[in-house]
Amino acid sequence: MTGTKNRQKSILMICCLLAVSMLAGCGAKPTDESSNALTESNATISASELVVAGNEIAIGVDPTVYPAADYLLNMGAGEILFKADANGVIQPYFAKDVSQLDEYTWEIKLHPNATFWSGDPADAEAVIASLMRSKALDPKANPFLQGIDFTAVDSETIQAVTETPNVDITLNLSSPQLLIHNTAEKYTYESIETADYTGMYRIVEFKPAQCMVFEKNENYWGTKPEIQRVVHEQIGDADARVIAALSGRYHVVMDIPQSAYSQFDNSEEAKIVLVPGAQTQTIYLNCEKEALNDYRVRQALGWALDREELIALGMEGLSEPVTTWLGSNPTYEKVKNAYYDSCNVEKSAQLLDDAGWILDEDGFRYKDGQQLTILLRTFRNDQALGETIQMQWKKIGVNVSVQHGDYSLIATARETGDWDASVEAWGTFGNVSALLNAQYAADGAANYGRFQDKKLAGMLESLAQAATTEERIKIGEEISLYVAEQSPALYIAPRPQITAVSTSLEGFVPHFRQFENVVNANLRIK
Repeated sequence: MTGTKNRQKSILMICCLLAVSMLAGCGAKPTDESSNALTESNATISASELVVAGNEIAIGVDPTVYPAADYLLNMGAGEILFKADANGVIQPYFAKDVSQLDEYTWEIKLHPNATFWSGDPADAEAVIASLMRSKALDPKANPFLQGIDFTAVDSETIQAVTETPNVDITLNLSSPQLLIHNTAEKYTYESIETADYTGMYRIVEFKPAQCMVFEKNENYWGTKPEIQRVVHEQIGDADARVIAALSGRYHVVMDIPQSAYSQFDNSEEAKIVLVPGAQTQTIYLNCEKEALNDYRVRQALGWALDREELIALGMEGLSEPVTTWLGSNPTYEKVKNAYYDSCNVEKSAQLLDDAGWILDEDGFRYKDGQQLTILLRTFRNDQALGETIQMQWKKIGVNVSVQHGDYSLIATARETGDWDASVEAWGTFGNVSALLNAQYAADGAANYGRFQDKKLAGMLESLAQAATTEERIKIGEEISLYVAEQSPALYIAPRPQITAVSTSLEGFVPHFRQFENVVNANLRIK
């Protein structure tokens, strides 16, 4: 009873805070009337202002500092050379056209009138400089540019030469981390005044961890949007995001928790857009920790996972199991559920026994006087998922604690080593060599547990040298099987993307990469 009362108080407080934010939020115009916050906020809705909310916003305006680039792309502030459409087909975006001249050489044509916000020409030299800055400063961007030399043929033409044959350059250059930005000396990206992008909206206000405001770029080189202004607000509390979506003030609310899915069934204000994401929900393991450095312990954790239960309790049943990282990519359906084909607690127990972790009377396992413990970190909508993992691993004698918070806490913990496992989802769509190197190369940006394996390194090298799509798929499948056996990370399911879209918004396009495809030039507010 006490828990229910506390939750009711929490929800009431959230409602009050939300109502205040609607009146005094980022970029909002002041009003003298405050007797009915919700009514007043609805009354001030304008067809010229789009209001978007999510669990977080860009932490800054530098595209090389994560997370920033994907949010700026999502809000229409920045652009990439190529982009996947809703059907998964890569299309020219900031680029005008592309052609493959031979097995190593590609030619990229740019729009002749493209400029940055400042009016500086976004020509071939400027685009190459942007890519090189991202390569030098952004670990997440680096894998997509490795082994490619760029040359400006003329102001509108870039030649890209690859070290290996038949690399699909358009896939590489469709990464949201490769946002085109002005690298002239005065643009340091330390503030909105020193940022210069190419998008249809430019940043005019930024309050860290609160909101970012964008206004229409009147000098935009492409099709200009009808909506004049975009406000992107951060609402970290999941319940508050649901209330915001149902309030009528917000046009798009991302990161709706799975548990709130049914609340929108009868809503007249907003409807749910649910698209399976090409992102694999992953439990990354810290292989530098003594216990987790033993593959038998990692395998034991893998066999103890009941993925059907994890999806039911942690994702409201809105996904399906995968046991390999590439399993959320339709191309790799063949290895979707390879190796861990079931939950097998008995096998887990035997593996732990073999590794010397013996079950004691207290229900936990010990080795040389040390208890087998795991600190599992989660963020965003994954708290219930983390708690279900905790419950399942405790069944095999592992003492698991879950710490849920902002992603920045996970990033800090990785720097200090204060973690054993963490839950995160990386996108699996794109150049498979770059993607798998990010996950498994010794210095890969997503190899958080610093897993190192000579055989795997050789397989990654073979993948980089593969000359055909068929060969790349075959090696990708082999890597998936080998990694599943070594288990430096454990895979659960594609992360469901749940977005609430206002019934007053027209032109919204559901997309398997929704995180970069909310704002488009065709959006209209009724």
